[in-house]
Amino acid sequence: MTRGWKWVAVPTATGLAYLVLRDQLPSPAEIWAVVAEADLVWLGVAAGAQCMSMATFARLFRRLLALGGIRVSLGRAMAITYARNAVANSLPAGPVVSIAYSTREFGRLGAGRSLIAATLVLAAFSSGAAFGVLAAVALLGAPETRVPTLLAAAGVVVAAAVLVRVRRRVRLPRERAPRLVAEVRAARDAIRASRRDQAVLAALALANWLLDVACLAAVCLAVGAPIGAHTLLLGYVAAKAAAALAVVPGGLGVMEIGMAATFIAAGASGGAAAAVVALYRLISYWAVLVAGWLAWLFLKDQTRAVMRATGRALVRAGAGMNPFALPPAHHP
Repeated sequence: MTRGWKWVAVPTATGLAYLVLRDQLPSPAEIWAVVAEADLVWLGVAAGAQCMSMATFARLFRRLLALGGIRVSLGRAMAITYARNAVANSLPAGPVVSIAYSTREFGRLGAGRSLIAATLVLAAFSSGAAFGVLAAVALLGAPETRVPTLLAAAGVVVAAAVLVRVRRRVRLPRERAPRLVAEVRAARDAIRASRRDQAVLAALALANWLLDVACLAAVCLAVGAPIGAHTLLLGYVAAKAAAALAVVPGGLGVMEIGMAATFIAAGASGGAAAAVVALYRLISYWAVLVAGWLAWLFLKDQTRAVMRATGRALVRAGAGMNPFALPPAHHP
């Protein structure tokens, strides 16, 4: 029952936001008029920033695998990054399927189970911590959100302290504890990151988010939307957080309404806000999604080609060792 709360809460919140903003929503003609006048140079900058954002996350995976002794080219790391993103953002239970897909692809590179687990965990942790920094900057940057944020942070600290004390008194079942401890230790030992490596990983994770924010900022400049830096960051963080809680792949509908609502509340016109959201999502979601499925097909065909080549090599090797095998045909 508790697991399905967001199936009710998220659609309800989205519906309420739509009812509040429906009188301010622009017509398709108004949105198109703004989009048609968009500066193509700034849109190119937005697309470039998004490509760099994806490449940065690919470098994060590549760095983690390298720390575990697995070398992978940047091109293949990018292909896996795009493909796993497409799986996560377009399929039901996408994040879970994406983990399985990443595990398979990293395994084909020669990574062991512990290294794969450590790579996925550390990538998610680094990305989440970097997003937390952005959220803190956005929430502490305005007086109206500063006090509630500090109070909420104090509450989290108190709750964490209570949980630590409770955890010390409650022991895991004996049959599960050794296995869990062994898996955690194996994942920790799979990647030995120095302080310099940790700093690089943190920088890559933060750069991934900042380049995505830069994509949104470039779109705002392309359509001439008067959206300040703090409002832009606040709308970005709120929309991403809402999308993470959404039950639909990619947070479709939830992210668009949340971001547009923030921009409209900050004084942007409905047409400009809707145009910004539409163009940003076209670049950061739909274009990346298409590229991701193309990468998925590329990796699939590449895997088949490797398997066919390996099979032919094994057949030739077997034929060479088999005394009863027919000799190869002679062609003049």
